[in-house]
Amino acid sequence: MSSDLLDDLRGSVRQALSRGGCDVVDQLDVGGLLLDAAHGGLGMSEREMILVGEELGRNPVASSFLSSVVLATTLLTEAGVTDLLASATEKRYAVALTGLVEASSDAVTAAESGAGRYLLRGSAWALTAPVAAEELLIAAPVGDTVGLLVVDIADVPVTLADELDPQRGLVCVELDRAPAQLVADNATAAARAGYRRALLAVAAEQLGVARACLEMSVDYAKTRTQFGAPIGSFQAIKHRLADTLLDVEMAAGVLEQAVSSCSVDDAELAFVVGTRAATSAAESGIHIHGGTGFTWEHSAHWYLRRALVNASLLGSAAAHREAIAASAGITSSKES
Repeated sequence: MSSDLLDDLRGSVRQALSRGGCDVVDQLDVGGLLLDAAHGGLGMSEREMILVGEELGRNPVASSFLSSVVLATTLLTEAGVTDLLASATEKRYAVALTGLVEASSDAVTAAESGAGRYLLRGSAWALTAPVAAEELLIAAPVGDTVGLLVVDIADVPVTLADELDPQRGLVCVELDRAPAQLVADNATAAARAGYRRALLAVAAEQLGVARACLEMSVDYAKTRTQFGAPIGSFQAIKHRLADTLLDVEMAAGVLEQAVSSCSVDDAELAFVVGTRAATSAAESGIHIHGGTGFTWEHSAHWYLRRALVNASLLGSAAAHREAIAASAGITSSKES
């Protein structure tokens, strides 16, 4: 997509988000953003995906973008589940994160019950949609491989997993002999692809959070006066804003490289760098706004909430750093 068309897409997403109301995915009819045109999708690339993700970071509302548009589409496409792809543009899925972060995890176990049916046990963190999702997609060990299974969401208890940012849609799903249909019996690569795209999409959100906080802080520093001068003229504020700008530019560059490289390791690095930029920018924004920033109702807190929840959405920060170090051939002192 050309730069002009990307700008048009950004403008449309930003306008839809500013209107509020229903999910931006429904407003703009982008449920098939990453789905091939042969299956009724728009056939767009990861560049368009991260653009939408960044705008969702700027306006951290509830959306099915990450769960359905990014994760469900990627899992079904990479696993070759063509019979479900036809409805993927309209159906809203909940997607278990547990099997993506660590596909071989035994947090969920599957026991065959016959004819491609399984009974699942365990607990899983999942992302859901603002409107009730119909089905849960979950990658779990099936025999000696990783299978992709579909669970009717009405058959399992679902509870909100995080009250810090309820609009993120993170839930806990309890599986106690929950009936599931196996739709792909060798989904290891699909789970890996889903994990990579989730890292990119969340990294884009974190970049959007960081940019929004920086712009908000700069605007405030220009207009808020203390001792007869704008606070932006004071060295301490200048340094905070300059540091935030450096973090934002670094996050943007690393994310661009990760999209181009198609590497999980690079996506993980983009996630880590973007998360650092988002949390730092949100915290600095609160400090720069002074007493106003410390009130819980101020929008700076919503950015901080989203940044913090995103930071642990796909595993711990330590696990990400260890994975990046391992990819660079660096081992921890405990292993040496």
